Amino acid sequence: MSVFLKNRPVLIVCIILMLLLVCSCNVPNPVPTVTQTPDWTSTPISPSATPTQRPTATATPVPEYLTVPSEDLAGTKLILRSSLYGAEQKKLEELVSLFNKENEKGISVQSIYADNMDELGSFTSKDSTGKTDLIIADSSWLRRQNVYGKALMDLSPFMNLPELSLTGDDNIPLMDVMLETENQNEAYYALPLWADPAFLFYNKTWAIELGYSDNPSGLASFAEQACAAGKANYTDKDDSKHGTGGWIVSSAPKDVLSWMLIFTQKGENPGELIRSQNGDVFIDTASWLRNLFDNGCAWNSRVKEPYDYFANRYALFYSGTYSDAKRQYNAFEQSEEHGFDNWDLIVYPSRESGEKQNPRIAADMVSIAVPESEDARKLNAAWHFIRWLYQGEHAAELALAANGWPVQDSDAITTLYRKSGEDKLYQTLSYRQYLVSNDADENWLTDQLILADGFNYIFNPSAKPENIPEIWDQIRDIITEINDVNHPSSQAGDDNQNEIHADGAG
Repeated sequence: MSVFLKNRPVLIVCIILMLLLVCSCNVPNPVPTVTQTPDWTSTPISPSATPTQRPTATATPVPEYLTVPSEDLAGTKLILRSSLYGAEQKKLEELVSLFNKENEKGISVQSIYADNMDELGSFTSKDSTGKTDLIIADSSWLRRQNVYGKALMDLSPFMNLPELSLTGDDNIPLMDVMLETENQNEAYYALPLWADPAFLFYNKTWAIELGYSDNPSGLASFAEQACAAGKANYTDKDDSKHGTGGWIVSSAPKDVLSWMLIFTQKGENPGELIRSQNGDVFIDTASWLRNLFDNGCAWNSRVKEPYDYFANRYALFYSGTYSDAKRQYNAFEQSEEHGFDNWDLIVYPSRESGEKQNPRIAADMVSIAVPESEDARKLNAAWHFIRWLYQGEHAAELALAANGWPVQDSDAITTLYRKSGEDKLYQTLSYRQYLVSNDADENWLTDQLILADGFNYIFNPSAKPENIPEIWDQIRDIITEINDVNHPSSQAGDDNQNEIHADGAG
């Protein structure tokens, strides 16, 4: 096992889970019984014989939570928990207050901040039913909650009922590309609230000085500009810039996926890339970037945050999201020499320069879900709050506060973003159609950490380019081992699994 995977906490967790999940059970073999074969006789049918009555078909009962009368919702109190912070938490509280004033059904919602995901997770277990009625969290974390039994309810029955669907009553339909991110075989255990897409930060002013007036459209032009920046810094009189320039290496899962999506042969989605046995896409991606690194066109940052490096021309590119923009603006304001440089958010390059193919953009999603409950009144009331969020610009206001993409599209939402002052974010809205749905399953929460560690090791001085296929094999083997422990097929959904989930595992 390579250095990059040693002493990982997740492996310790796996061992603990493995011990908890081990059980033995003896199932007695049924004793076969001999069935006597009856002697059949032929009986003539009389013309006057009474025809056999066919059973009358009975209608499938509608779940109680879909038929709660409006007057029964009066006085219903809901708890909404989230781990949002800063501007998005403030906006959420404003929206909750507005809902409590506006809704005519007498429903009230209380927004409670959860300090961490472990605290949030404890409220999705069966033992905690009723303590939380709505949850806002990362989509990958929400998917994880259904591993040990059904913790979150399927919202599609609400969506499929005309009088409760997400249409009418000033509801703005969710964009298909956004809704698809939560589609699990036509079941929706959560609905998207906003997307946090991956981009490249690009110093346009410096690129022009290096002789490039156009954004890099393909891998070749990206490499050319990155290497030109590396060469410029290598000859700079400032010794601290030697060995910098080009792209700052990043192994954040979303950044790794963004590069891998470039090298896909058949338009694979993230889930297919993770489940790949041969790892061709990972190997091609890592090999290309390692070559960029070996030629001085990409480099490992000495600090965690890229803002000052980018503002002072230590890097022509870095990987990030618009949530980095505010701190990037501040860094340029502090830069004495390059404070007036212009920078852009650009999509990752295509595989070939000049190729007329659409970009493929990776993104994290933040979604809203409803924990399972036997209280039909609360389930119905929770849906009314969700439905209200998608009315007007409510959800878009929350997305804007989070510096993310809205999941709905309308002239009013476009105007909201245009007038927000977040010009660079507004200019990216047209790229929403190119979002790639992360079809990775509930294991993505842990899979992405292993993928990121393996990718990071590619740029370790002790790693060799020829080791990349072996590194992929180790990534795949560790992912398989952990997923096998987390999903023992013989015990899926039984009481032991639910007990583990109730203790906060996963």
